[in-house]
Amino acid sequence: MLEYIIHPDTHSRLVSKTDEYFLFEDKSKLSVFNGTPILFGANSIFNEADIINEKKTTQDSDYLDTSNIKNFIRRKLLPSLCEDFNIENRYEELSKSLTKESKILIIGAGEKISYYKNKFSHCEVITSDVHNQFKPDYVFDGHFIPFVENCFDMVLAAQVIEHTINPWKFCQELQRVTKIGGLLQIEAPQNFPYHSEPYDFFRFTFTGMRSLFAECEVMNAEITEGNASIVAVTISNYLINTSSHRLVRSTWLFITRLLFGWMKYLDKRKPKPKLNRRSVSMPKGYAFTFKKDVVKRKPVELLNEFYKLKR
Repeated sequence: MLEYIIHPDTHSRLVSKTDEYFLFEDKSKLSVFNGTPILFGANSIFNEADIINEKKTTQDSDYLDTSNIKNFIRRKLLPSLCEDFNIENRYEELSKSLTKESKILIIGAGEKISYYKNKFSHCEVITSDVHNQFKPDYVFDGHFIPFVENCFDMVLAAQVIEHTINPWKFCQELQRVTKIGGLLQIEAPQNFPYHSEPYDFFRFTFTGMRSLFAECEVMNAEITEGNASIVAVTISNYLINTSSHRLVRSTWLFITRLLFGWMKYLDKRKPKPKLNRRSVSMPKGYAFTFKKDVVKRKPVELLNEFYKLKR
């Protein structure tokens, strides 16, 4: 993908690379740190120093360390309060729709780099993030994507858009680098507690998400975790936050996981949950598959798609 790389600010083309930097046509340079290109623009809220100093920003890899007894209990022993039951089927269908020549960009890959590369193993998968904790192919800010227009067959951003300080700009960039006829797979919460603070900015309703991709057709939209899941999460979050004492908080986490972990199965009544006007009232989140068609849709046309949902 080196031939498609541009400077995130000037859009100047990449001329050459070394083990230490990328050189662009306008003579500007961006660093390569420990083998990973760090392609932040000047206006990003992230910077190269964050990477060099291993600053914890949108994700903390220590949370995944199950050698820590607390993490082991929370991640391995206790039931979760919500689960995206259809994610494997959804990605399987996406994978089948792509050819072996397809190029995929993953925004915010996090700890799932191997997962994405295995799931779309017949494609060229480019992973990215705003940190280097899990060694993505590139580190950059999704508000300033360092790739030319119309170069990816699919762009996937799962649980990322809520962490963007300007989702309008972010979504414009996602659409810019997607080929006409290409897919955009966007997954995001409508309801969920504040997390990865302070890098948590927005929540998205059905119509809110739809409005961000006005030049795309909705190929599929489904609820990832439904109303029952967010009830369980909300009760648990309320009880945990009744105290600042670590032991009390851990006790409530343990109790609420055991008491309410079953509730997520109420959202599993259908293998592929369809949207209707009742189900969109307070789900935990959505998964949208858009197809870029560059059709100019007016705001009223986007709103009218809501009225097509069954009651």
